[in-house]
Amino acid sequence: MFNRKSLRKVFNGVLVGVFGLVGTSVALAQTPAPEVDACGPRKISKKVDKPMSVVEKAFQNKQWDEVLAKVAEAEAVDVEKSLYDKFWFNEFRGRAYLNQQKYPEAVKELEAGLNSPCMEEKEKPARLKMLLQIAYQTKDYAKVITVGNQYLATNPDPEIGAYVGNAYYATDDFVNTKKVMTDVVAKQEASGKTPDELTYRILQGACIKVKDNACVTDMLEKLATHYSKPTYWQDLMALLMATTKNNNQLLNMWRLADGVNVLSDPAEYLEMAQLAIGQGLPGEAQTVLEKGVQKGVFTSARQKEQSNQMLAEAKQAVALDKSTLDKQDVAARAKPTGDNDVKLGAAYLSYGQTDKAIEALNRGIAKGGVKNPDEAAILLGIAHLRTGNKPEAAKAFSTANKDATMTRIAKLWLVNT
Repeated sequence: MFNRKSLRKVFNGVLVGVFGLVGTSVALAQTPAPEVDACGPRKISKKVDKPMSVVEKAFQNKQWDEVLAKVAEAEAVDVEKSLYDKFWFNEFRGRAYLNQQKYPEAVKELEAGLNSPCMEEKEKPARLKMLLQIAYQTKDYAKVITVGNQYLATNPDPEIGAYVGNAYYATDDFVNTKKVMTDVVAKQEASGKTPDELTYRILQGACIKVKDNACVTDMLEKLATHYSKPTYWQDLMALLMATTKNNNQLLNMWRLADGVNVLSDPAEYLEMAQLAIGQGLPGEAQTVLEKGVQKGVFTSARQKEQSNQMLAEAKQAVALDKSTLDKQDVAARAKPTGDNDVKLGAAYLSYGQTDKAIEALNRGIAKGGVKNPDEAAILLGIAHLRTGNKPEAAKAFSTANKDATMTRIAKLWLVNT
């Protein structure tokens, strides 16, 4: 006899691996009928019961051609078929075709099952998910969008949203890609899950297409944070630097780029060195130029001439600056506000005197009256990182919260803690 109660286990078993992302199985066990059931009696017709039992056995044995043949025999039985009979014809055929990877045929049958009054309402989301994944695998993106939005209307599932967003992207509908994928990212992050790299990249790509630079920067920040790759950091730093002409902000961006080891172009080393000299930090300029020389980035005659000249100037300034550090320290301690202490701490840091840098920076921050407190926090965080004290570094970076750009730089430094 055709055993409907065993079909949940059977169907789940034979479909494992066909579409691994189908999260909710289709429940096929008989349920109590409502008072008025549009499906009619939920019972296989007597004359059809025997051949359908053969169909079930063939299905259990994964004999897909046999399933299709026996369903055809059951349909040919000379008796009026009930809606329930027809529902099971569609179900068995659809799943047999699915296991044979005959997707157009499978979709036709599975959609018929979905639209049958005999399918329980609670089972329809799982069927929509199955149809969506078939459509995605066959690159029928229009159907992915239609079925996916139908599913999302009552089931706000970011996994399905990702399918829909990808389908919109594949059809060059970047406005809807951005809308859907923004929601996907927000829901996943709110649940404590980090979206996968492709999700961020799809959203980033859509934001590029619609010229939403703030969104592009946000996505690059997330990619650099969670999937740290040189290309993400390089693109992010380029975007950030394009947003400001403030030399202090630019120098701190270059410090971050150096910290994540993405300085590569000779012009980058030269610009960072020039900015450091402009901020009265020849030691920092000397360090970055010597790093460029060691890496062999200065290859042309002009680059070599520029770097050598700037390095000579930096070394000359360093000799003079170092000779006055003790006097600077005494003078800074005597000041009622902390700006001079912070400048001294930056100098100590540039010379590799990290412990003295931490002491001076802490002293200056504690006094208050610092012209750029966010930079002071960042420098203190960098100093702690260089001593390997990541908890203290994180604490320092987290206190940079006055200027939006500097706060963003500090937040990106936190990735290293």
